[in-house]
Amino acid sequence: MAFGLVLAAGLACGRARADETPVKEVPSPVATPSSTPPAPAAPESWDFSHCTATLADDPDGARDYAEDWRSHGGGLEAGQCAALAQMELGDVATAATELDRLAHVPDWPEGPPANRRGGRQATAETPASRLRRASVAEAAARAWQADDSPKQAFDSATYGLTLAPDDPALKLVYARVAVELGQPQRAIDMLTPLPSVPAARDEALVARAGAWRKLGRIDQGMADINAALHDMPHNGAALLERGILYQRQGQMEQARADWLDVVKQAPDSDEADLARQDLALLETDPEAP
Repeated sequence: MAFGLVLAAGLACGRARADETPVKEVPSPVATPSSTPPAPAAPESWDFSHCTATLADDPDGARDYAEDWRSHGGGLEAGQCAALAQMELGDVATAATELDRLAHVPDWPEGPPANRRGGRQATAETPASRLRRASVAEAAARAWQADDSPKQAFDSATYGLTLAPDDPALKLVYARVAVELGQPQRAIDMLTPLPSVPAARDEALVARAGAWRKLGRIDQGMADINAALHDMPHNGAALLERGILYQRQGQMEQARADWLDVVKQAPDSDEADLARQDLALLETDPEAP
């Protein structure tokens, strides 16, 4: 964005001669408070939502904005935006480390980041500030997941839940990492009862189905995954999981159909990559459970 600059202009006086008749020097103007050039103007709209608006399309620009904002006193919010930009640029370990550090700082601004301007910090910890820090802890956990660091992801999610014990997003990331760490019962306990919000409930059903599968309770996993697919029949993660459950039941054709559906619907997704791996294994050993 363009920042206004006010340039000071200096006036020079000289000595003139005409027909050898001296001309009196013109005195330099004396600066007065009204003629003193103003300081560089502050940007019109430093804010978190502006900083993150271009994360996906222009992460370099978002990072530059965040660093410039931070140099003008942007503080914690500017740091969060810079870390998110680093994640988009592929430096997920650095982003995760910074987000985890920021989540432990207690003086976050009050209220949600959107529609706030400037870098002013809260003077004391408040419930709103704790919720802000919980959201940063969740972002840190997701960054650690992207870095294939489940232990650190679990620690960040666990810390976030000390700040916001009922946060559905934190519960979900905690449960997913618990399954990854071989602790499926912890995941089930965290996701039971299910969230009341439909979208969060469906994601929790998919995660819990995977946990049931890890415990060998395929029927309960299938019940959860079918409930999720009832609401979102084209969800790649849910179809991938149901294919795995079908395979565990020995229903290879149904498994194949679900995995092919994943690849067809979102060929460039992570779920599609996993589905291709499962399909390749199925071709190698069609009878393997």
